[in-house]
Amino acid sequence: MTATKKTANGAEAFETLTTMSPEVFKEGYEKVAEGFSAVADFQKGSMEAVMASASVFAKGVEKLTSEQSAFVKAAFEEGMATAKAASTTNNVQETIDLNSEFFRGAVEKNLGQFNKVSDICIETTKDAVEPLTARYSELVEKIQSYRP
Repeated sequence: MTATKKTANGAEAFETLTTMSPEVFKEGYEKVAEGFSAVADFQKGSMEAVMASASVFAKGVEKLTSEQSAFVKAAFEEGMATAKAASTTNNVQETIDLNSEFFRGAVEKNLGQFNKVSDICIETTKDAVEPLTARYSELVEKIQSYRP
């Protein structure tokens, strides 16, 4: 029974297609073409949003790398200066005090650097997601506009 129904619908569709006037066909074709054009335009905008997001992300990674490189260089230089100073001390207590001060400062600086890195990562993520979020919102609006 289902096969007969499909054949009847197929026959009806063929009959409708063959009796369609050129004006009706042209109108339907134009609607389909407009739909494809709208989809292509949306995809183009989506690719632009992805490229903008990637650009923001790359700049954020560059900023993060630069910040981290400067921090590591400064920490290394400070460590070397402390090692030199420790090698010229006159007694063990002076060396212990110097190292204690160095390690206390290093811990504080590392915590500060961690906060800087976290802020850069959060800012980069927020800025990189923004163009994609806008495209998603536009997609949701388009989908809702087609709802009956």
